[in-house]
Amino acid sequence: MIEKSKQFFLVSVFLLLVTGLVLYKVLFIANMSVELSFWTVYGLIITFFLISRIPYAYLHKDEHDKVYPNSVYPNVSVVIPAKNEEKGIFRTISTCINSRYPGNIECIVVNDGSIDNTKDEVINAQILYGDRVKLVSFSENKGKREAMAIGISASRYEIIVFVDSDSFLALDAIQHITEHFLADEKVGAVSGNTKVENVNTNLLTRMQSIQYAVSFDIYKASESVHQSVTCCPGCFSAYRRNAVGPLVHAWKEHKFMGSKSTFGDDRGLTNFVLQGWNIVYCEKARATTRVPETFPVYWRQQLRWKKSWIREGIFAGSFMWRRRHPLASLAFYTNFSFPILGPILAGSVLAKSIMTHNPMLFVVFMSGFLLLGLVFALFVRVYNGVKTWVYMPIFSLLFISVSIWQMPWALITLRKTHWGTR
Repeated sequence: MIEKSKQFFLVSVFLLLVTGLVLYKVLFIANMSVELSFWTVYGLIITFFLISRIPYAYLHKDEHDKVYPNSVYPNVSVVIPAKNEEKGIFRTISTCINSRYPGNIECIVVNDGSIDNTKDEVINAQILYGDRVKLVSFSENKGKREAMAIGISASRYEIIVFVDSDSFLALDAIQHITEHFLADEKVGAVSGNTKVENVNTNLLTRMQSIQYAVSFDIYKASESVHQSVTCCPGCFSAYRRNAVGPLVHAWKEHKFMGSKSTFGDDRGLTNFVLQGWNIVYCEKARATTRVPETFPVYWRQQLRWKKSWIREGIFAGSFMWRRRHPLASLAFYTNFSFPILGPILAGSVLAKSIMTHNPMLFVVFMSGFLLLGLVFALFVRVYNGVKTWVYMPIFSLLFISVSIWQMPWALITLRKTHWGTR
C-alpha cells in the first residue's frame, strides 16, 4: 500500500510538471519580442520534440515472452578492446564467460598497446577459462576502431557482442540481447541497456547516472519504436555478423574532411549498419560501466562525444531521410540540430538579457531546462525505478551553464582526432 501511494504521488508530480512545462512555454513565448521570432519558433519545435520523446519511450516494449528452445540460440563472440585496464579487465571477461546463455560464448580481448598489466590479467583469465578466452595483442596503441576491427576478424560466431573493458554484464544480458535477432531477421544490431557502475563515488558520477538513464530509457527507447536507434554504444551492444561483416573495411577506413575517423567508433559502425538493417534497444539486456570520476576527465569525454556526434551526425544525415521511417528521420534531424543551434539560442537569450539589463530573462530560460529535466527524471523514476533522479536539476544546471558551450569548441577543433580522455 505504501509503495502504491509513492507511485501515485510520483505519477501525479510527473503530470503536474508536464502541465507546468507547457504553461511555462506558453508564457515564455507570449512575453518574447518579435526580434527573436525565429528562435521562438525553433524553441517551440525543440520543446515539442523533447516532450514527445516521453510518450514514444512509453510505447517502446521490450518483450521477451516468447520461449525459444536452447538449440536455436546462436553462438556468440564477445569482443573487448582494452588499453591499460588491469584493474577491471578480469572481471569484465568473467561476467561475459559466466553469462547464463544456452549457446557457446567465446571472448576475444584485444590488448591495444597497454603499458600496465592488462595482458597478464587476460592470461590469468585464459588459465581459468581455457580456450574460451582469446588474446590479440598490439605492440603499440592503434586505437579502438582498429581493435574492434581485428576483434571482428578473429571472431568465429554468428553474433558479435562488443563490451568495453570497464563494463560488466548481467547474467542474462547476452541471452536477452540475442533474442532480438531471433525475433526479427531484419534486425542487424541491438543496443544494450548500460547504467553507471561507480554511481555512488561522488556527485559527478551520480549526475552521470541520471544522464545515462535518460539517454537509454528515453532516447534509445523512443528511437527503437521505429527500429532506428542511432548509436549502439561500445559499452554493450550486439551485431549480426551478416550485417557488420561486409562493412568492416569501409567503416575502419572512413574519413571525415580528409582525416581518418579515430573516435565515435560505435556511432560510426551503427551508421553503416543502419543504412540497410533495423536497429533496436533492449531494455532488459543490462550492464554497468565505469564513468569519469573527475571533472577534467568528464569534460574531455564529453568534448570527444560531441565531436563524434557532429562527424557521424553529418554522415547519418545524408541517408536518414532515404533509408529510415519518416518520423524517425524527422526526430533525428530535429535532435541533431539542437547541439549546434542550442548554444546560439542560449547565447541569444543571454545577450538580450544583458543588453536589456534583465537577468530574469536568462533565469526564466534556464528554468525551462530545469522543468524539462525534471519531467525526464520523474519518467525514468516512475517507469524504470531510477533512484538518482533527484540529481537531474544539478545536471541540468551543469548542462546549460557549462556543457552546452562545448559545441562551438568541438566544431572549431573538429579535425583534431586525438583521443582526449586519457
